[in-house]
This record gives sequence, C-alpha cells and structure tokens, in this order.
Amino acid sequence: MLLPVYFVSLKDHPRRAHCQSIIDNPPAQKGDLKLQFQIFDAIDKHSDYFKSGLIENSYSPEWLKESEWSKGMHGRELLPEELGCYASHYMLWLKCIELNRPIVILEDDVVLKPNFYESVVHCVQSPFDFVRLFGSFWRFRTNKSAIAHMGGSQVLPTDPKVEVILKEHFYLSFFEVLSTAAYYLTPKAAKAFVSASLHFNEPVDVFLALVHTHKIPNLTYIPISVEFGKYHTISTMDDPTDLRGSSYKPSVRFFTRFLPSVFFTARRYYYYRLFLKRYAHLR
Repeated sequence: MLLPVYFVSLKDHPRRAHCQSIIDNPPAQKGDLKLQFQIFDAIDKHSDYFKSGLIENSYSPEWLKESEWSKGMHGRELLPEELGCYASHYMLWLKCIELNRPIVILEDDVVLKPNFYESVVHCVQSPFDFVRLFGSFWRFRTNKSAIAHMGGSQVLPTDPKVEVILKEHFYLSFFEVLSTAAYYLTPKAAKAFVSASLHFNEPVDVFLALVHTHKIPNLTYIPISVEFGKYHTISTMDDPTDLRGSSYKPSVRFFTRFLPSVFFTARRYYYYRLFLKRYAHLR
C-alpha cells in the first residue's frame, strides 16, 4: 500500500531544505506500507489564494463574530498567517478526498522520531479516521492527566473518566489536545472537515478540536512520533504578544472572556463519553 505524506512548506523558506532532506533520505520502511514523501506548497498572504479573492469566500470578520472561538477568552480576528495555514490544510483535505485514500500531513518544522513509520502503520491498521502524531498537551498539564504530565509518553492513564488509551497506542481524552504539526487522515475525516469549514472561524488547530462541529473523534498516537526541530517557532495562535498592530481586535466583553464555560466543558465530556462507548471494545 502506498500512503502519501505531505510536508506543508512555503517556497523559498529555510525549512524547505529540511523537508527535502527527509524526502531524499526517508526513514526505513520494513513493511508492506510504503510512504511517499512530497512537498505541498503552503498558502501564505502573498499567494493566489488571497489575490484571487478566494479567501473572501472563506473568511469575514462579520462571520467570525458569531463563532464560539471569537466569543471565547482568546477571541479576535484571524491573522493572514492563520488564514493561510487553514487554507493549506483545507486544500490537503480536498487532496485526500480526491485521492480517496488516507494521507499524512506534516508541517515543515517537525523532525521524525524513530517510531514514525511504526505509528503510521498502526494508524492504517486502526479503525480511526483522524490521529495526531504530535499533540500540544500544555493546556492541561496537571496531575489529572498522566499523558499530559509525561508529555505524550506511553504511560497508562490513571483516570478513565478523563482519558484512555485504545489499542495500546491511541489516546482519547476529555481534555483538548491541539496542534496541526502532524496527523493521519482518512477521506471520511477529510469530508467531515471540509463540510464543517464553510467559513474559517477559528485557527485550524482549534477547529480540529471542535468535535461537536465535525463529529470526528480526536485521537493522538502515543508515544508521539514527531517532534519540533530547530526551525520551529512559537505560533501566533498561542502568543498574544505577537498579535501585531490592528490585526488584534477583541470582539467580546471582558467578563465573557474570563467567565468559566460550564457548557463547553459539559459538551466536551459528552462527546468523550460518546466516543468512549463507541470504542469500548478496543480498550
């Protein structure tokens, strides 16, 4: 079986050479699954996607005002870099649908760990449609999460009410796990993501975590099989000090930003229990 692996990379960027080095010297592939590494030209604010007006069909500050993310603690207008990132992943979802086969999407600042090939093989052999190969666990790094505390290592969760591991490697959690750095995707998940992305109303990593929107379970492969390399930079999605000038436009009132959301917490727990029941036979 041939499985395409796409590096999302901007032209004329130092990270491009890093991606090409992996393409030229791919990891050892001992099984029947053959990984086909290639580069996908990322979309940025200078691309035809913006110049042709296509982005205007996907994003508007007026649409954004009605979104959950905009009304939440971090609500603001999206930066051009975030819109380009969303558009790049969106185009690869369309590519997955066109190919009608699973793909792997990697951002160009990651380094493959020794278990990368094995992790992809396990994903292909699993019943899951969307699996992160890297996850940002820092948002809930507490003693309530064994996986978060160990930074994505292969440890046994201590409380199945909030997290479990399915089929030895697939982490399902009540907590949010973010990142689009690396993930496995099937056409079923790609169709769901495209259908739910009529408008770009939040950063793409936040969108993927909104399981109530697209109904695709969020799983993370444990132990994580990629890590950030030397070209990794902190995302503006997580660093409000880098929200430059007028690009940052809060759209919600102070008390709304910091008011704890019991509803959102209850909804995440509902979907966690729903998926946990669906996959009970895999525990």
